[in-house]
Amino acid sequence: MKKEKHPQNLEAELQQAFDRWDTLYKFGGHDPFWSDGCNLNLVRNHISHYKQKIEETYEPQNYPAIYYREAPSEVPQDYMARSEEIRSKAKKVVQVYKKDENYQFLLSLVERLDLKDIKTTSIRNVINYVKGLEQAIAADDLISMRRHENPEGYIESFLECAERVKSLKPRDNEQLSLFDVWPDEFSEEADECEEEDQGMNMRL
Repeated sequence: MKKEKHPQNLEAELQQAFDRWDTLYKFGGHDPFWSDGCNLNLVRNHISHYKQKIEETYEPQNYPAIYYREAPSEVPQDYMARSEEIRSKAKKVVQVYKKDENYQFLLSLVERLDLKDIKTTSIRNVINYVKGLEQAIAADDLISMRRHENPEGYIESFLECAERVKSLKPRDNEQLSLFDVWPDEFSEEADECEEEDQGMNMRL
């Protein structure tokens, strides 16, 4: 006679594996490097494992109902759920990135910084988030596009990098003003403020 040990655990684990497969197949996951197809087939292996453990543990007449659910078929490794939704969102997000004022600020300065400042601020890495998404869209790389479904983290990176650039100080023996590292549009704003201050002083 087979020894029945923790039957409820095996039943629950098998049920959870089926639930996980169903969710992955319909909604996809958030794995930044692996496709939904790869993860679905991994969960499928878990389902087979739990079924086998039930066979080793239960008497046939005591198999739980979930055991009789047919295991899902293997799916293509490159399968991705919500593929059209991911494509559509990526195209919208890349436009949001390009309009972001901090991204535009970084883009206007990257060629004007020396190698040390580029490395210190990670400006090229941050700018390349946008280039990487554009390349993913062109190559129909759904895994890479999906990383940008929640763009807030990337937008925050633009802000943090811009703050690092603005905090740069001149090297020793260098005559470097803020206007040397800030783009023209920021310089123009500063000029306008200076003119307003002068006008106020004259009125006083």
